[in-house]
Amino acid sequence: MLRTIAVAVVVAPLAAAAQVEVSRATITGTPVVRTDVLHVCAERNDRLWDRSALLDRDKRDIDREGREIDRLTAQLDLEKRGLDPTNAAAVAGYNARSATVNARVAAHNRQVQELNGAAALLNADSSELMAYCNRITVGSR
Repeated sequence: MLRTIAVAVVVAPLAAAAQVEVSRATITGTPVVRTDVLHVCAERNDRLWDRSALLDRDKRDIDREGREIDRLTAQLDLEKRGLDPTNAAAVAGYNARSATVNARVAAHNRQVQELNGAAALLNADSSELMAYCNRITVGSR
């Protein structure tokens, strides 16, 4: 019995690997080949789009953190309204939580500043690429 299980364990992956699937997909139409753009311009443009997508993803993350900070700030505001200023332990706890939120705000602001710098760099690179690629012509024979 144990030997049968061992053989099955060894043979099963081999059987799965032996299965062949044939695609029935066909390519229709003629491929689009642009001869009016240098490959370097098209490649650099693709990289700019990739960078733009990454910046969009970073912005979503930063916005999510901003919403979380807003939620925490609202909690602190609610807590502050009910805080007994004569209770030193409660005030110390509030101040500690407030300091933690303030540190997150400072980190968030740095991230926003860095994202803005990256976006400005992308815009400058995009303008430079457009200026370069728009002033050249691609000859053909």
